[in-house]
Amino acid sequence: SSHFGSSRRLQCATPEPSLSIAASMTMSTAARRCALCAALLASGSAASFEPLPWDEAYEKAEATLKKMTVPLLEISGFCQRQIFANRMLFQAEGELGNGSPYYGAGGYYLYYEPNCDGNQTTQPRWILSQVKPWKDRTSDFDLDGECGKETQIILGASKDQPPLGTHKWRMQCGKGDETSLQALTLREVPQGEKYALLRGVGWEHPLGQWFDLRKFWYIGNTVAIPRLRLPALNMQDAASGFRTMWSETVGSVTVFPSLLSMAATWDDSIVYEFAQALGKEFSAKGANAILGPSVNVHRVARNGRNFEYLSGDDPVLGAALTKAYVKGVQSEGIFAVMKHWVFDEQETHRGSESSDVDDKVAWELYYPPFQA
Repeated sequence: SSHFGSSRRLQCATPEPSLSIAASMTMSTAARRCALCAALLASGSAASFEPLPWDEAYEKAEATLKKMTVPLLEISGFCQRQIFANRMLFQAEGELGNGSPYYGAGGYYLYYEPNCDGNQTTQPRWILSQVKPWKDRTSDFDLDGECGKETQIILGASKDQPPLGTHKWRMQCGKGDETSLQALTLREVPQGEKYALLRGVGWEHPLGQWFDLRKFWYIGNTVAIPRLRLPALNMQDAASGFRTMWSETVGSVTVFPSLLSMAATWDDSIVYEFAQALGKEFSAKGANAILGPSVNVHRVARNGRNFEYLSGDDPVLGAALTKAYVKGVQSEGIFAVMKHWVFDEQETHRGSESSDVDDKVAWELYYPPFQA
């Protein structure tokens, strides 16, 4: 997708069993772990892949993090209709035809517009738009001949720098098409590139509605950092193949048997071949991560997602098949994401139920597929 820069197909080393991911981490620790995948992508050909030793992966991640010294622009204070995340981190993208800089953040663009409708008497302004500006033009960068209703500010507009600090920006907030003034804050973030690794983009929260994924985006997205040759992460679900989110994509993917059906084969070679085919399809669609496999060991027979789980009710079987699955998708340059984290055993009251497990049972029954 052009929103994310060029994707480089990738894989990550499998964590050692002794390594755990805490529920809350400092930014530096979290960034280091997020950078493990991204750093592995910064070099190498997509033709062949070999998992890196864990210490070498950390070394590459640390070296990349040390290069993340460029501040990013953060804009915050959006009303609900505009953006779910409420904060955006903009990277410098280059210069426009009028010599002013412009910035990008996961499909949004911030730029100076001297004459947004092409009329020389129109006041200049900074605009936040979902339309990428035409770089070679000197005004009306979106070619629509009008100023439109993008988020914009006129106050003290200088073409050399966006208006830092808190100012009133005009934007749409209510249910209709009316615009109003909203206090937005624009500031430089010294460690912005590191934070960008930790923030997803593409999901919005329109007024009165549930979270919406922007059309034709992947289920999970992070922005690329072209300066460091770090590609975007383009992550997609997973249970029976490449998930179709819109009617236009139905019929363009393979519907594979469920993972529980794969478990019923008791054959790791079949699972490996299946995972290779799955990896090829994800790669062909521009994804570089599969949000799977699901490997929870069945403990609640009526769990509505048991069909997604590769382990069935046997942790030893799950461990053998999980290993084959991960190696299969990795062979195609796609990295796997183990889910749905350990002890997530039912859908009913999933947000509030408590799974209480002692250490002996955890290590003997629940952990083996994740360890594998």
